[in-house]
Amino acid sequence: MWIDLGNIALGMVLLLLGNDSFAHGVAGWAARCCKDALAIAWGSSVAAALVPGAALIIAGHCMQQPELAIGALIGASIANLGVTLALAALVAPLLARLKSLALLNVALLGAVVLVWLLGVDGLYARMDGGILLAAFVLVAILFLASVRRERAASRPLFERSMREFGTGMLLVRLLLGALLLGLGSWRLVLGGSALATHLAWNPLIVGLLVLGLALALAGLPNALASARRGHGEFALGQALYASMASLLFLLGAVLLWQPLASVPSLMRFELPALFALAAATYPMMRSDGALSGREGGILLAAWLLFVVAELWLTFA
Repeated sequence: MWIDLGNIALGMVLLLLGNDSFAHGVAGWAARCCKDALAIAWGSSVAAALVPGAALIIAGHCMQQPELAIGALIGASIANLGVTLALAALVAPLLARLKSLALLNVALLGAVVLVWLLGVDGLYARMDGGILLAAFVLVAILFLASVRRERAASRPLFERSMREFGTGMLLVRLLLGALLLGLGSWRLVLGGSALATHLAWNPLIVGLLVLGLALALAGLPNALASARRGHGEFALGQALYASMASLLFLLGAVLLWQPLASVPSLMRFELPALFALAAATYPMMRSDGALSGREGGILLAAWLLFVVAELWLTFA
């Protein structure tokens, strides 16, 4: 079992380093192409939100571990709010000056409800995957339209100089990031599947508690950096977008590849827990226009309570 834990720890480190390199590469290319600080920040945040999950899905597909990958997506959606967002708020209050964030929060709540409804019949079919992907496209269109409407008003808030790298260095960042993401995902799936076997756990549970946390932590450096610079919008946007995209885009892609049975615990506990966290985040942002350190502590405590309850239900 120690070897399995070592593989998971190594996978977490590689995933974090790979995602950081890849996200900075994406930001560098955005800086070369458009010179728009708002677009650069959103591009980096979206890359940090989506790429680790996509890498893990590919690894899970290659190693025939779909339940582990599904658990990781749901667990990452929960940990993005309860860990990444919470820790960023503890670093600095996260101001919610962009209305696009409210759209992402509502979209996340809708995504949770949609995934729950599609699983009521006990099966996630390929058609369900298509529905999830269509919903993601709709949210993406609405989100881009909202960002465009706010571009002029928000540009003065985020204008900043950024060191530019040459084409060769940017390619190295992207290729190194992709390599580390692939190796990290492989190690995570390898260690996670072996750990589930040794503990006699459902792979879904290991994905929820271990691999989901690893995916969330992969985006933590980018979220913390945004919080330290006073750009809390991007930490908020990254966490909300990552959770929403995991449910609609990544889960939808998995279901198009392979239909899966709906695990009863998802319907009874994990999806309701995610809905509760997302619902709690909305009034926290709307009350005073910011997610404070105290509210971040509440989210972190809620995630820890979720982990304890998940372990209790597993051993009960």
